Amino acid sequence: MPTPAEVRELLQPVLEPPTVDFNLPRSILGWLSLVFGLILMVGLSFIVLTATITETGDEGVGEVGKAANYVIAAGIIYVVGLLFAYSFPTSMKLTLENLQEKIGEGNEQARCSDGPEQHQRTSGGDGWILPPPQISEWDTTSPHSADEAGLIQEHPRNIGTPMPPMLTATSLIRAVQSFVAGLLILLAVNLDKGMLPVAGGGIALGIIILLFEYFSRRKNMRITDLATSTMQGLPMGGVEVFGQLRPNSPGSWPAPVYVDGARDKVVNGQVQWYWEYGHKFEWEEYVESTDSEGNKSGEWKDRSSYDRIRNDQGKSDAMVHDGTGGVSVEPALLAHGTLPSTGDWTNRDDSLWASKGRMFATGKIRNRKAFHQWKSQGYCVGDPFFSHCFVRPKTNEEAENVDKTIAHSLAMLTAEGDEPGHKVMTHRGSELLALSDAKSAASAYLPGFLLALMCAISYII
Repeated sequence: MPTPAEVRELLQPVLEPPTVDFNLPRSILGWLSLVFGLILMVGLSFIVLTATITETGDEGVGEVGKAANYVIAAGIIYVVGLLFAYSFPTSMKLTLENLQEKIGEGNEQARCSDGPEQHQRTSGGDGWILPPPQISEWDTTSPHSADEAGLIQEHPRNIGTPMPPMLTATSLIRAVQSFVAGLLILLAVNLDKGMLPVAGGGIALGIIILLFEYFSRRKNMRITDLATSTMQGLPMGGVEVFGQLRPNSPGSWPAPVYVDGARDKVVNGQVQWYWEYGHKFEWEEYVESTDSEGNKSGEWKDRSSYDRIRNDQGKSDAMVHDGTGGVSVEPALLAHGTLPSTGDWTNRDDSLWASKGRMFATGKIRNRKAFHQWKSQGYCVGDPFFSHCFVRPKTNEEAENVDKTIAHSLAMLTAEGDEPGHKVMTHRGSELLALSDAKSAASAYLPGFLLALMCAISYII
């Protein structure tokens, strides 16, 4: 098992990133994406730029002009180029893979079980990166007390906060692609003013990308700008916390949840849960279209529909424990946002189509399928929990059965507060995973800005 010092050494490429983060693909799929993406982007662009595009008019077949070639090539470089640009892995992705390899995959365990010492470790998306404290290490007689091992290994104060590089290979390639695509649109407008609407579309696309990156980056900046507090020294007001979900009362454990009352669909150890049962329908529909010359054509398209029939939700008292101590958490905070999935079951039953009525999915349809579907979501005992939230004192009723000699046992994590600029967020995983897709200002804004700028110049010259 790696020590915190060894983990920090593995995380060095993301704790102190280089100015330009460049890494070649490490997988066959990555190399295929790089090679085929480059061949398709360069090859199709060359073919289009050297081809003669014609159209049929009143005077017969005539050449459209090079402006159309430039616009099509710009679209190829910008869209097909995605395959090439995103084939280069980031240091964050490689670091997480190296960390998982160092720890070993043999200890991966299941989620949401009331058996002893079962917690989940995942290789990405959400979950634990480093092994969490096991049930045998908890002080179940005094849940708010500190663990003997102290602060959990994966806490940001142990492993540090990752920072994005100024530029990644992907952002640099996308910036060049955006510039070249914008330049080709500029040349097209210079040859034919009728292409100005294309330039307008490029400006709109660039602005949309900038807005998307702005809001994504705001969320990441809120995480990096706020230090993660420890439970033992938790202040009142807006905070950032990370820890492990545990039962709030001595010797307690959440009751099993039987999804839709079924004994074969049980989820154990959930401190916040929701399930629903519904009917899912899938089919293919033949859709016809008519072009500008009146020619009709059609294709089969996939369709789906879902009807929720019934649902239920519940909770049990829980706390967030980071090794230095545990602090109770309001159910409203755990219910904030989208709950992680804890189970999904389907059972095909095409007779359900009879319940939809005669007018549902009419026309040319085929391959009709229907399913009973059950979905379960929730947080489980042992899950990692990262949040921007608020801290308030417990009420007299809430503090009635706690050990008042432990200061933080009188605090409550909540989703409600009035601190300006502090937005509540929850995430199943650590800060490391929450920031796995973080970008610098240059990486986030440069591609969209260059596309919008080059297209805007088309209206000036």
